[in-house]
Amino acid sequence: MFSSLRLRLALSHFLPILVLAPLFSLALIYLLETRVALVNVANEMAVQAQLVARLTQSNWQAWKDPNQSQPLMTRLQVLVPAQIFVVDSQGRLLVASGVAATTQNVPLLSLNENLLRQALAGQTSREIHTGINPQTNGVDVVVPVYNDKQEVVGAIQLSQGLGQTGSRLALIRWLVWATAGVGMLLAGLLGFLLSRSLNRPLEQLTAAARSIRFDQPPGAVPETGPSEVRQLAHTFNGMAERLYELEQGRRRLLRSIVHELGRPLGAIKAAAQVLEQSSNGDGALVAELAGGIDEQVDQLRLLLDDLTLLAQSEMQELALDIKETDVAALVRVECHRSEGKLRAKEIALFCEVVGDLPPLRVDPVRIGQILGNLLDNACKYTPPGGRVTVSAAQEGAGPSASVVVRVRDTGPGIAAEERENIFQFFYRVPNQTRIQEGMGIGLALARRLAEVHGGTLTVAESDGSGAEFVLRLRPN
Repeated sequence: MFSSLRLRLALSHFLPILVLAPLFSLALIYLLETRVALVNVANEMAVQAQLVARLTQSNWQAWKDPNQSQPLMTRLQVLVPAQIFVVDSQGRLLVASGVAATTQNVPLLSLNENLLRQALAGQTSREIHTGINPQTNGVDVVVPVYNDKQEVVGAIQLSQGLGQTGSRLALIRWLVWATAGVGMLLAGLLGFLLSRSLNRPLEQLTAAARSIRFDQPPGAVPETGPSEVRQLAHTFNGMAERLYELEQGRRRLLRSIVHELGRPLGAIKAAAQVLEQSSNGDGALVAELAGGIDEQVDQLRLLLDDLTLLAQSEMQELALDIKETDVAALVRVECHRSEGKLRAKEIALFCEVVGDLPPLRVDPVRIGQILGNLLDNACKYTPPGGRVTVSAAQEGAGPSASVVVRVRDTGPGIAAEERENIFQFFYRVPNQTRIQEGMGIGLALARRLAEVHGGTLTVAESDGSGAEFVLRLRPN
């Protein structure tokens, strides 16, 4: 019944008002009737009682004769809406409005004995009766009556219940209930509007989730509504963007695997066919083809190693063999390994180690992979006759000191807007000649390995002539 979030939100605003408004209205009506209406009635009755007392004082003998008192009582009843009791100095009822003459000496329940005793003692008194039962709520006012010698000869009591002020109280009740009704209507309307404003962003999120596609960039969901809903929309937009990037990376990976596997396999297949068709037993040709096959198999092995390392990094299973390592010696070793490949392309290699570098606690194999990857990229994209410079130095001092290795080439360089994108898995720079081959794994893995060691791998700003990669490692 209450499965809709909009209905629940609306009810959460409306139900408290629906429950509390009648309770507060009843309490307010009770307070207005007992603390305001009855007080006003008591003040009015006090004035009326004084007027009746003055009339009684000049005609006191008439009150002792029922035949003479009844016409006067009839006229007073027209002027005074309250019930009138006339009591002598002994506390006996002489006459009362609406009471038969035969019962004039019978004490009535409506007489307030406490107030009568105070009035016969010369005091004007009043008493307001309040309770849960509105039929028992009312006001009693008693004033003394004096003779010419200022002696108390009796008392006048005026009594009036809430029922006798019906029109006044009805207006109060109507105003209170009307206000409560308007308040409940406004609360319901406000609850509906608030629930709608809260539900609309969620409906937009639902529609966006249902329509999301990974073959095109996702449309951003408007980040509107309360802060929690805005945060949810922001998180959803980020998630959709990441899912799109992952899907694009997966597709790039498939294309790259097909491309990278197709080249060496095609070369191996061609060499095998030549060997199969060769009947003259040319040893030089066989040796050349065997060397080509071996080289292509090595390329496949490197590709497989990259894919294995990628899987390990994605599953956070990169095992590090941390040991104290001479970074300067490691840099020289990697430069020596790449020297032959660079020389074959007529690329000059310069290796510079500035000063004494502090030993670092790192995994030398993984750091060697980073340097080897950077040198492979430099070899791949530096034209013949170019140069590759590898430098290592310590920067800073004390706790902020770090060992910085820079690999700079004289290739086409990397555009400023692509310097972060090239570190994404399977990313290739569109419409540029620098990233012409490869799966887009090497640089991303190199940065991941640097971060695992607590370091960084970035591309330094350049003037467009070549690229410079900066590996920064901090001593542990």
